Order: sequence, then C-alpha cells, then structure tokens
Amino acid sequence: MSKVNGLFGTYEVKRLVTSAQVGKWCRLSYPGHKRGCPNYGRPNCPPGAGSIVDVIDTTQPMYLVSAMFNLKYHAELMKIRHSGWSDRQCRNVLYWQQIVRADLRRAVKAAMGFLGCDVVTYCPEGFGVNVFVTARAAGLKLDKTRRIWIDHHVALIGTSIAAEAQRTGKEIGEQYGESASTL
Repeated sequence: MSKVNGLFGTYEVKRLVTSAQVGKWCRLSYPGHKRGCPNYGRPNCPPGAGSIVDVIDTTQPMYLVSAMFNLKYHAELMKIRHSGWSDRQCRNVLYWQQIVRADLRRAVKAAMGFLGCDVVTYCPEGFGVNVFVTARAAGLKLDKTRRIWIDHHVALIGTSIAAEAQRTGKEIGEQYGESASTL
C-alpha cells in the first residue's frame, strides 16, 4: 500500500469550462442525501452563487490547487482495524474528509502566496465550473466518484474581479462593457 496523503499539486487552468447545468449536479441524490448536497442554496452554492466570472477575472491566470488523499489505502487500513465493516463504511467521509480539507487549505495558502493570487473558491462547481473537464485540460485526471482510489479535493484560485478593477482603475462593470451599477 502506498500512502500519498498530504501531497498537493498546482495546475494552470488552460481552458475554463463552465455551464449553468453544473449547478444542477448538486441536486443529484447520493447515499444518505436523496435531494443532493445539503449545502445547496447556501452562500457560494447554487442556485444563488452566480458565475465564476463574477468572482475571478478569467482574463488573468487561474490555477487549480489539488490536495490528494489515498482513499484506497485508507479503506484498506480501516478494513484491517474494523474487519466487520463494509467497503462503504471503510470509505465513509466522516473518517477522512477533514484531513484532506485541511491539507487543501494549507496548499491553497502556499500557492496563493507564491503565485500572487488573491481569491479562492473551494467549490468551483458551485460557480458553474465543470471541474472534471477543466482539470483534465490542465493535466489533472480526477477519478469518477464510484471508482475513487486517490481523492482530489480541488480549489480554484486567481485574481479577484475587484482587485483587477482596482489595479487597472476600471469599475467592475467596465471590464464587460457595462456600467458598474448594472451588476
């Protein structure tokens, strides 16, 4: 068994793929959540989160930051410790998700400092980003949910719309040919 927990990678976004349909994925049911993600409707989540272009200046470099967690190793270890557990119990997020989230926060902080970014979203799909396609275009292959061996928690970092407007002396709306009052 190979343990890779605590590793992270930073990938420059080569093609940002967005769609209004992505937010609807949050409504798909999964075990224990018949109505989809329990965060649906909260701030920074669909349907009110808006588009990523409202948050990050997509004309400036953007990066995906990924924290990796070896879920296969973890599940095998849990099976050894708890021989009567099912595979689903051994993979339960309650036993590992906070670890990888903390790793991602540390990785994001380091990457933002190094790359000069000032905004992050830990849930890019909430802003309409198709993370699977965007990650693949950036060189990061994500496993499908049902076949995860290495879990990647992903954040998107870049330059905020407000910071770019301040740097160039433009109002936020002027970047898109609109007056700021219409946004």
